Amino acid sequence: MSVTPDQVVAVAKSNLEAGLKSSVAAMSTVLAAVESLSALNLNTARASFDDGLAYLKAVAVVKDPKQLAALQAGLLVPSLEKGVAYGRAVAEIGSKLQSDLTAQCEAEVANLVGQANSTLETLSKAAPAGSEAAVSAAKGAIAQASAAYQDASRQMTAAVTQARTQLDSATSVAVENLTKSTAAAAAVLSSAK
Repeated sequence: MSVTPDQVVAVAKSNLEAGLKSSVAAMSTVLAAVESLSALNLNTARASFDDGLAYLKAVAVVKDPKQLAALQAGLLVPSLEKGVAYGRAVAEIGSKLQSDLTAQCEAEVANLVGQANSTLETLSKAAPAGSEAAVSAAKGAIAQASAAYQDASRQMTAAVTQARTQLDSATSVAVENLTKSTAAAAAVLSSAK
């Protein structure tokens, strides 16, 4: 069995169409993440504007410096919590983007491995006697490359998960410490009246 030019053209056309399809899917995923981030930023800007107006109204009724200091101290923790929530939301959008693109990439790699194995199988049928070792070596190389990619992907996912866990833990400790410090400062200010 030999490979005809029509078969080569059909495979090339199929590969081109698959490449375009995967490129469109990846771009759609990226645009969805940009859309989510834009919506988050718009909502955050709107909330910040509203918070600024509320603060200005509260400052307008303050009668002495202690009240102003207490007002400002009372804003620290909510502001920090909003900043942390924003950071987590951005990280979640990035994590989802990374996860979606990784899944698309893994599907594409699996497809390419399947195509390579299919092509090797077709070529091995047309190959001269004695070329079985070369075909077997090529299949082994494809399998090893696929396994290496999957292992690297698992390790990257584990590293990202560990980093996210450590960041969440550090953030929680920082918020807790600031909350305690702010409460202590507010207690001092209220006892100084």
